[in-house]
Amino acid sequence: MEKDFEDNQATKKLKSLAEDIRFCMYTTYEDGRIVSRPMTTLDIDAEGNIWFFTSRHAELVKDVPQGNARRGDQVTLIYADPKSNTYLSVSGTASIVESERRKDELWNLMSKAWFPGGKDDPDLAVLRVTTQEAAYWDSTSSKMVVFFSMLKAVITGSTPDGGDHGKLNLV
Repeated sequence: MEKDFEDNQATKKLKSLAEDIRFCMYTTYEDGRIVSRPMTTLDIDAEGNIWFFTSRHAELVKDVPQGNARRGDQVTLIYADPKSNTYLSVSGTASIVESERRKDELWNLMSKAWFPGGKDDPDLAVLRVTTQEAAYWDSTSSKMVVFFSMLKAVITGSTPDGGDHGKLNLV
């Protein structure tokens, strides 16, 4: 069933889906090709911005604006949890945010595995993706229910119930 969300409700839906999955494929368009790499979502704030840590020397930030610029590289974040039939696609712009306060808020023990120098590691950068649009597909049914829905659709010539899906309009 198509179910779109607006403003605060859209942000809540985005937050609930992405935080449950936690890992996404951070996708950019570089030198005429699509490039993806896994990233760990650290936070989704009240405006729907998605926050990550990254290395200042990583390829994904080579063209990302420094500072608190609101405009940056176009990116897509793909979240997928096949076990729960939940999928989320987020499009937005990336920017590096220079904020010691934000580093402190986002820091966790697992971050030390990637940044052994801790919060003061000079290679540590805070990356914000400002969400421009998002879409989700969420089926709370079990795999067996989804399978039987598809089987029924094949037999009857109808379309299977794919669960909820829609757009998340945050702006």
